[in-house]
Amino acid sequence: MEFDKSQLVGKSGFERMMLETFEDHESKKHAVQAFIINALIIISIGAIIYESYIEDKIETTQALAEQAYRQIEREHPEINDAIEKVPYDEEKYVRLFDELFELRLTSRPDYLLDNPAYLDIYEATANAEAPSLTRIEPKLVHKRFIQAITYFEREEEKFASNESYVTFRNAFKEWGQTIDQQHYIKYQILAVVDLIALFFFILEYAAQCYLGRSKITGFVFSANGIIDAMAILPSLIEPLVKIIAGSAGGLGGLQIVKTLRLLRLMRLLRMLKLAAAVVSGDGSEKTPEERKNDAIKMNLVIALMGLGMCVVMFSALIVFCERGAQPDAFPHIPAAMWWGIVTLTTVGYGDVSPITPAGQIIAGVAGLMSVVIFALMLGAIGGVVDEFMSDGSEDEVGNVGAIASPSEQIATLAGLLEAGHISQEEFDDKKANLLDQI
Repeated sequence: MEFDKSQLVGKSGFERMMLETFEDHESKKHAVQAFIINALIIISIGAIIYESYIEDKIETTQALAEQAYRQIEREHPEINDAIEKVPYDEEKYVRLFDELFELRLTSRPDYLLDNPAYLDIYEATANAEAPSLTRIEPKLVHKRFIQAITYFEREEEKFASNESYVTFRNAFKEWGQTIDQQHYIKYQILAVVDLIALFFFILEYAAQCYLGRSKITGFVFSANGIIDAMAILPSLIEPLVKIIAGSAGGLGGLQIVKTLRLLRLMRLLRMLKLAAAVVSGDGSEKTPEERKNDAIKMNLVIALMGLGMCVVMFSALIVFCERGAQPDAFPHIPAAMWWGIVTLTTVGYGDVSPITPAGQIIAGVAGLMSVVIFALMLGAIGGVVDEFMSDGSEDEVGNVGAIASPSEQIATLAGLLEAGHISQEEFDDKKANLLDQI
């Protein structure tokens, strides 16, 4: 929609800056603001996807380390005694421990039966409300893990010739480096990216509310207002729910936390606004042909962005539903995106497929959505092909009298002559006929 410049009359300072930044599409301030927001949409979604990969890598690595430590306990008591004497740094990876506690507590138990390490941890956490069923303490597992990582950082002379010790040391050094690296990426880089994106999303939402304060309910309950709010609320509510769930210690609360984390992907809906921004502009001075081209471009952009949105969203949902039942097939969002692409493009190789009822429902909805997306895409591509396949000159010449005055038709004919679509003789004949009509 074209911005009414008269709104700037008599405005100065903060009010003028807000209008120029968030309403005037021809303003440089608006261009910078739009670029920052749109870039943050893409970056924040990428960060959420990559975070899923990191969480799986951390969980798998720590579980392998814990499983190796139990082997040390059983088969190498002298090494175990040395590990237990290492000072325990309670603050090291403390946030990681909380995250893993949530991940394991909200996992399904059926897939854990093949992995004693995972099963012990699950039983120690999932049965927190029934202490009689608890076999190990989660904090003790974490303590032994930290002690083992610390112990194997240096070489113990008396075990230097022990092949098992060398094997364990090399493995624990590798696991320690992996977790340290992923811990830094997750809690330093990705956390900062998420906070920056959240800050700018809140700032934009507040600005829109301020500019529309006379009819604030109209914006809040509009499509754009709801999309903007859904990009913000999960990140704001999640810390509160974690505090409540942590104090309650229940499984239900942590399931809510896990769901809220998934809902951060609602930021994908903001890509619809990004699609509109790609083809936005003042259409008042555009010709019918330009408007037609804009419509084709808009359909193509929406179809492509819709396809990307659906791949990410359905991949995240399938991981949410299937990761417990099939940890190897759906370990994280990037891995599940192969399934998402195959499903949404209706290829259906069948190499991975959901087995839980919830996962099968998600797959069914994904299949139906692919029909809608490709209907949009085929319409857009068909328009592009039609433009390339047709010459266009005859239609322009033949239809020019139906849509323009004689003087406008002569100007159009002059353009066709200059472009080489018609000859000088054709131009003179048509011009003479048009002049007779005046």
